[in-house]
Amino acid sequence: QQVAGMAKRLGRDGAAQLEPILHTHLPIFHTEHCLYARTLSGGNSYLDCGHPCERHTLHLRSSAGADNLVLADMGCRNTVFNAEAQSGARFLNSWLREGVQRLRIE
Repeated sequence: QQVAGMAKRLGRDGAAQLEPILHTHLPIFHTEHCLYARTLSGGNSYLDCGHPCERHTLHLRSSAGADNLVLADMGCRNTVFNAEAQSGARFLNSWLREGVQRLRIE
């Protein structure tokens, strides 16, 4: 509802410049500890791990049984993403009605 309200206050031209996120998995936390190196190699850092992050997918399972995706960036920092996506689909019609023309799906 906040996006629709902002779009309405901005008017058609301003709303057309907005790019709200419609669907995403939010990051839960970031760490400089490389989970890929620790779990998928005998190495301890990017110097000796063999870069398993380039060949494998890693998830951390929560106590509730959710599989949270882990991604490594170029600096070997890891980000854990929430398994459950956040969706603004229920607001889509109101966003479009107020003039939003672009959306992000991540």
